[in-house]
Amino acid sequence: MVKKPETSPDPSWGYFDWLRVAEEELRPLAKLMKPGKADLPILGKPSSHGPQADRLESFSRPCLWAAHWLQATPTTFPATAPQSLSRKTIAEWFRQALLLGTDPSSPEYWGPTQDHQQHTVEMAALVLALEIAREFLWDPLSQKEKEQVARWFASVRGTKLHPNNHLFFGVLTLSFLQKEGFGQKTDAPQIGQWLDTLETMAIGKGWFRDGSNQTVDYYNAYAFHYYGLWWGRLFGQNDPTRTKRWQNFTREFLPDYARFFAASGENVPFGRSLTYRFNAVAPFALAEMCGASSVPPGLARRISSKNLHFFWSQPIFQSQGLLSLGWIDEFIPLTERYSCGGSPYWTAKGLAPLLLPPSSPFWQDSEQPLPSEISDFSQPLPTAEMVVRSIEGEIELLNAGTAISTSNTVFGSYKWGKLSYRTGVGFDVQLPDGPYPIDSSLTALMEDGSLHGRQQTRSLAVEKDHLACSYRLADSVEIETHLWWNGPWQLHLHRYKVKQPCRLLLGGQSLSAKEMEGLKEKSSFPNLSWNNPTHHAVLQSLQGFAKAGSQKTIVGKQPRTHLYAGNSITLFLETDALSGDGWLAALQAVAPASAPLGRWELTETQATIWSLKNQKGESWTVRHPSLPKV
Repeated sequence: MVKKPETSPDPSWGYFDWLRVAEEELRPLAKLMKPGKADLPILGKPSSHGPQADRLESFSRPCLWAAHWLQATPTTFPATAPQSLSRKTIAEWFRQALLLGTDPSSPEYWGPTQDHQQHTVEMAALVLALEIAREFLWDPLSQKEKEQVARWFASVRGTKLHPNNHLFFGVLTLSFLQKEGFGQKTDAPQIGQWLDTLETMAIGKGWFRDGSNQTVDYYNAYAFHYYGLWWGRLFGQNDPTRTKRWQNFTREFLPDYARFFAASGENVPFGRSLTYRFNAVAPFALAEMCGASSVPPGLARRISSKNLHFFWSQPIFQSQGLLSLGWIDEFIPLTERYSCGGSPYWTAKGLAPLLLPPSSPFWQDSEQPLPSEISDFSQPLPTAEMVVRSIEGEIELLNAGTAISTSNTVFGSYKWGKLSYRTGVGFDVQLPDGPYPIDSSLTALMEDGSLHGRQQTRSLAVEKDHLACSYRLADSVEIETHLWWNGPWQLHLHRYKVKQPCRLLLGGQSLSAKEMEGLKEKSSFPNLSWNNPTHHAVLQSLQGFAKAGSQKTIVGKQPRTHLYAGNSITLFLETDALSGDGWLAALQAVAPASAPLGRWELTETQATIWSLKNQKGESWTVRHPSLPKV
């Protein structure tokens, strides 16, 4: 269904609401601020970087959050609001903690950074915090104190950085030292080399592949575009050509990126570091501030505000009242091994709208509806090897190519390897030592019981109504996948070459519910149907499958696997044992519970042309050379 365009959407959160959110989350942080300490005791799992790095992270990221609040235009809070925090008190604690953490003679010393160390990441966070709230955090320091902090920053010189977005952390730190008079002759060439390398990761239309990770995801928004714009604004005066180039990257990126946000405000969940939540909107307001925006201010504001409101309306807080590790609630299995209790405060980047004064067009212009609020759409992104679609205001992301490198599977290849991802529905994660999640995926079940999902992938086609890719499932199963779509429906064609016997499984969408009674299943092979309180899913075998199955996770019986809730269900189709060449076909759909899906029947199955008709009498014809005769 195509929605009627809206020209005057109901206004979303304004400047005061953003300032309220920033202060609300500072209150529980302020309760943890103890004199003589250079960290905050934030509850959460430890990271793989060690306790010193976690201590630093628990300081640097909340400091970046506080910096946005410190520099914001003071606003009179309503009489019913809690007593406003003291800017003087908050700033003083962060300054003193910074001096303790950078003093080698203090027991609170964080230690210098080293090759590939997390300290370098947090140094860049502090550089941005010091620049954003300079009058509160940097300018009040004495020259001697600034020299001490600079010596600590300077430990980044000569260190090795991961060849991905991490290069920006060295760029920002050395650029800050140069600006403040603590630079060395070797800094400028090193900064230039790092920036040159970062630009080789550009793949077109404002998209970047994240270096050695070989992935395309939200790091495009809150790393490449965010840091690129900040570098240009703060330190790019002597290199206007490069500054303009990074601004143009962002101008190319934002119009397509605006399509990743559902009418609810949720951005489609996929990729790593999802616990950073609403920092997905980081580049919109920053681009406006830097004069690099290519979307109207009223649209940038609406995307940002609806996204913040979506997350702030969810139970995203842990027992201390601080941001938890998870997506819409605390769900630690979603996170990566580099995450610790302080990690979610990278979402401070999402507070970028507070960098714009209340008089800015970002706040004053009439809001424009999100693309997902106007109509259904299908937007191919060939350079990113993805298609982003809107269906009834929800967003579906179809992935043809991006996949994590073999050396980095520890991040969870399922975060890129599923065939599609959806807002409002979510997905299953892979637990430690658990099998690859089968939802929204084609997987290979080998004779030894191992289950293999998609990883390294080659894009074959990224079009408005068709996506194709080739990949291996284990070393012995070669797959060529084609997807076509019509509204909520996907038509699947999977060609296979099997060198060692296996069974192929096609999983439908995983649906979740807080109560198991909210999950219903109606299965009669070849037609499968299941639902939760909000959505209805179907999976229909057309060719090659022999039976169906159901995978359930029940609270109290199995560990939670779903992004949204503890109970979940996925129905799947399964082949007999296969060897040699062949092909499979199926239909899959997900829709709001209020929209019955019905069924489609094949009415013409000639080579290159398939025609289908549904129970409403509607027709759907697909033409493609890959379609075989049934």
